[in-house]
Amino acid sequence: MTMHDLADQLSGPSLGMRVGLRRALDIVCAGAAAAVLAPLMLFVVLAIWIEGGRPILFAQLRLGQYGRPFRMYKFRKFKPDCDNNGCPLTIEGDGRLTVIGRVLAVSKLDELPQLWNVLRGNMSIVGPRPESLAFSDCFRNGF
Repeated sequence: MTMHDLADQLSGPSLGMRVGLRRALDIVCAGAAAAVLAPLMLFVVLAIWIEGGRPILFAQLRLGQYGRPFRMYKFRKFKPDCDNNGCPLTIEGDGRLTVIGRVLAVSKLDELPQLWNVLRGNMSIVGPRPESLAFSDCFRNGF
């Protein structure tokens, strides 16, 4: 380690401080977004409920930081009677999609409930996307 590297480490913010700042930024951004987007989310909830009833949310186990599993939430795009044995990805022209689900898929509005995951600390506003367990075997040893 050179003197320049040591000076950079000592002059920069500590890792704990950076993590705390990132978490504070996540809370502020997700809280503000949830407050501003609440009317839109209520509209989506009503549209899903009118079209296909309950459940409104889709929950899926995902791998978070350090491989920790957590339950990620999205608005339901598929018919309520779809099983979990289909394709793990939504493809164009997917017959499992509802009418409102097609709009949600194209606009990415189905992702809005993930603000709750950010507020809970399971996800971050900026960072890698938590992966589905269907693809977990692709990410071994940090790859």
